[in-house]
Amino acid sequence: MTGYRAAGAPGRTAGGPTATPPRPRPSARDEGRIALERLCDWAGSAVMAPLLKEVSRGRSPGGVPAMVLVPMAELGVVPWHAARLPDRRGTRQYACHQAEISYAPSARLLCEVATRPAADTRQALVVGDPTRDLFHAGQEAEAIFRTFYPDGELLGPGTATPAAVTDWLGRQRGGVLHLACHGEVRQGRRNSAYLKLSGGNLNAEELTEGTARYPHLELVVLAACSTNVSGHGYDEAYSLSTAFLVAGARSVLGSLWPVPDAATSVLMYMTHHFMCRAGRTPGQALRDAQLWMLDQGRRTPAGMPADMVARVPLVDATDPTGWAGFTHLGW
Repeated sequence: MTGYRAAGAPGRTAGGPTATPPRPRPSARDEGRIALERLCDWAGSAVMAPLLKEVSRGRSPGGVPAMVLVPMAELGVVPWHAARLPDRRGTRQYACHQAEISYAPSARLLCEVATRPAADTRQALVVGDPTRDLFHAGQEAEAIFRTFYPDGELLGPGTATPAAVTDWLGRQRGGVLHLACHGEVRQGRRNSAYLKLSGGNLNAEELTEGTARYPHLELVVLAACSTNVSGHGYDEAYSLSTAFLVAGARSVLGSLWPVPDAATSVLMYMTHHFMCRAGRTPGQALRDAQLWMLDQGRRTPAGMPADMVARVPLVDATDPTGWAGFTHLGW
């Protein structure tokens, strides 16, 4: 089983999509977006609309319910938080408008993660564009580091090696790990999922096998392609995201498909903004950032770099491929 992939959708690559002449039929990228929208429509009508109705029954007005979903097998590649609901007064509504939705690979692991104490988030390692071909990922990492974690560490091309990342993991005592790079999934292989770093790969299996564990790790942000897509395992639940949960992280943000470089950089910056400036938990911060992306009248916060501000108007709020791919796992 492979994860959902918008056919032809641009991953975290150095540039955006190139202009092509008009075609008599939709492009592969358009076909991928249409397929994703149909999936979101089905997820809304078949599951999330009736589920949200039951959850909200008897609740007092104000606030939104929080829920954790444990999807099995192929259902794990459905973006349930992006399930499209019946329009209200002509406005498009998604499940994330009405609830805070997180995920877990199993109820057992969720219970284990819930017992992990909250850790200090001031320590941070931010990795950006280690392979020198993700322009916006590099900008994203530098902006997040300088704005939110100036006392942390920043690694890039040449320095963001697998050894440097695992060394930081081994000596951290609580903190945030942000990885803006390439992610790959190889179905059924020995190393089924990995992050491309400088001079080598960080494999999911290295995080879960042997005795290496990283307690007190508050948050891992996997700003890379398909980092919450399984390459093997029972109920298709083994991914880079779930591997970091098993290794000790309390929360992980991962993606369900090849994510666009430019839009991802904006979404990731806003997630850290809501977490560091508004005091939101990682799951709440991701949801706030996704709702911000959906807002046609969105405003940029003070301190956002000018080059990123210039990209904000280009974010298409009607296109779920740019915001819905990211999920929150854990607590």
